[in-house]
Amino acid sequence: MEKDKEKYLEALRQNKGKEDEIDLGKSLGFSKEYTDKIIQELMAEERITYYAGPTCNYKVVE
Repeated sequence: MEKDKEKYLEALRQNKGKEDEIDLGKSLGFSKEYTDKIIQELMAEERITYYAGPTCNYKVVE
């Protein structure tokens, strides 16, 4: 899962709010449930934060 979290984090960084978080996960081959789990873990690690954007609701903490 660590590798997938890094993959998702990099995709989120490059996404810049264009695609919602679930579609972003699907583009990486992840199911909605798996994407949700990755998001939960990244939030717990404080590597991403909730952000009520127009499409994507999360952003990378820099």
